[in-house]
Amino acid sequence: MKTVERFKKARDKGCDFLLKQLGPTGEFPAGQPELDQYYKTLTAFQVCGHNEAANQLCCWIRAEGMTEGGDFRPRGESASGHAYAYLNAWVIMGAHRLGQFDISSAGIDFLSRFHDKQTGGFYSSRDEREAATKQDLMVTCMCGLAFLYEPRLETARGVGVWLRNLMETQPDFPQRLYPVCSRAHGLHTVPEPGAELRYVVVADAQEDQTFFNPGIAAGFLCRLYQATREKEWLELAMTYMRFAEIASDELFRLVRAGKVGWAASLLFTLTREEKYLSMAIRIGNNLLALQSEHGYWSGVGQTTPNNDSTAERVVWMDEIAQVAGM
Repeated sequence: MKTVERFKKARDKGCDFLLKQLGPTGEFPAGQPELDQYYKTLTAFQVCGHNEAANQLCCWIRAEGMTEGGDFRPRGESASGHAYAYLNAWVIMGAHRLGQFDISSAGIDFLSRFHDKQTGGFYSSRDEREAATKQDLMVTCMCGLAFLYEPRLETARGVGVWLRNLMETQPDFPQRLYPVCSRAHGLHTVPEPGAELRYVVVADAQEDQTFFNPGIAAGFLCRLYQATREKEWLELAMTYMRFAEIASDELFRLVRAGKVGWAASLLFTLTREEKYLSMAIRIGNNLLALQSEHGYWSGVGQTTPNNDSTAERVVWMDEIAQVAGM
């Protein structure tokens, strides 16, 4: 079987696992809907051509899963931490891709409350808006994608500026990437005890790292370049991907590598440099190897079904498959 067909088969198998959990009123998962579970599922259904299922979920979100102010619910504990806005941005992107503009426009209005006009980034807190309030690369980039879809290009371009400034302050790149900053403290290079993974990504690490950070940065910047045709964003995307180019095999073994595979796929599409195609296919093969025979993907270091991980892997397998056949 050709590589592209293997990737598509894995994508569809993951989507089938998710489809079996769609409830009779469109809730996900059936009987116990939770934002932590469904926020990526809209896009996973859509990329596999299951628009009817995606629209059923949209109907449930419209009726039960969205507040009057444009926030999404119900939230478990993992949806209420520093990545609060990250989950909202996925729902907005998924709804907009489906043409469900009432959901995406209300959602983007709520997401605007997280925007820091001074830095161009997005706050990693539900309520705090102080100079010391942290701003994370992953949260800011996903919010930037949502604003590209809406589209509100000036806000999205501001995320590009935030990423440029973040890169300019890195003390040891590409060996290390520090993804958290604030107006009061600048780059946060000293992690909080017990939260080391949030504050630094080490290229040659032999253990779990937040390897998605360089991937989502480069992926967003590629999309920003496509929207604006401003070459500085494509060049900055390639700069962020230098981290992945020198990273240890650990990056490629982990399920977290999906965003790097997506970014590599986009960079190959835009540059035709073979190194990006090789990286995308390598990650696609490893993600395929990590998939359960039942179709789901687990979280890092786990073996149990994980709807969040499965939905995201479906999306990235689709992106990688698009270039695997070129």
